This record gives sequence, structure tokens and C-alpha cells, in this order.
Amino acid sequence: MRTLDVERLAAGDYALIKPLLVELHLSEQVHYIDHPQLPREEIERHLAQIPTAFRGENLIFVVRDEVGQVVGFCWIVLYDPGTGLEGEVAELFVAEGHRGRGIGEMLVRQATRLFAERRVTLAYVWTRGDNEAAVRLYRAAGFEPNRQLVMTWYPADPSNPQ
Repeated sequence: MRTLDVERLAAGDYALIKPLLVELHLSEQVHYIDHPQLPREEIERHLAQIPTAFRGENLIFVVRDEVGQVVGFCWIVLYDPGTGLEGEVAELFVAEGHRGRGIGEMLVRQATRLFAERRVTLAYVWTRGDNEAAVRLYRAAGFEPNRQLVMTWYPADPSNPQ
């Protein structure tokens, strides 16, 4: 049996993680009922090209299964807002049939290793509070709940003017 390793995805290999990124979007959108629920085709169309929403240095690490199929990825963004290099685990996903094998831990460990090597001054990850597996994973890697209050603003619902 081949051991699982983390490798950096080559710049032109976005297509290798696109199916997992689509699954991530499909599985997460159901948790945000106030947002439109997009069909798979629309998500695939939106993700046809590498997303440009993540500004900064984008690094993607992957884990492949025994036959070479990408089964998990961690998308990291590094940027300097003028106060020192910051890092974000922008996306992390492990294919459903491969969960519970330590792949998420391997990927998050690679992210924190990169943050340490690059002397990141602040690193963060966003997740839902009810995503217990993700919260456990990130806490085990040294992430802690933010000490700051984070408030959000959403536009008013056009069908229900206030």
C-alpha cells in the first residue's frame, strides 16, 4: 500500500481540484439558507476557471490516493496588507470516501508549516461553528477562536424592503 503524501499542485493543474471544489460548494451552500442554492451546473460554470477572488500568493497542496487521484486539497493564500505577511486557509476539502484517514490533518499541518517557514504574522481560517470536525481539526493545529468580534453586513432582501 502506498503512503499518502502532501504535494504542491503545479500552477496549471487547477483542473485536478475542480471536482472537489464543486463538491465543497455544493455541500456548504445548504448551510446558508439565506443565499441562493445554485445547481451543480452553475457552480461548475462559475468554477470553470481558477477563482480570482483570493488576492495574494495562492498555493494549493493536495493529497492523492493510491491510484493517483486527488482526494483532498488545501488552498492557502499569503498576502501582506502592510502590517506583515498574513496567511489564510482559504479552502480545505477531503472527498467524502476518504475522510477519517488523516488527510485533513496532513493538509493543515502543511499549511501551518508553510506559515512558520514564511514567518506569517497572523493566519486564519473561516468555518461554521457547527462544523465540529473542522473546528476540532483547526484547534488541533493550533488555531483558536478569534478574540475579536466579527460582524457582517448583508444587503437587504429586495423582496422584503425594510
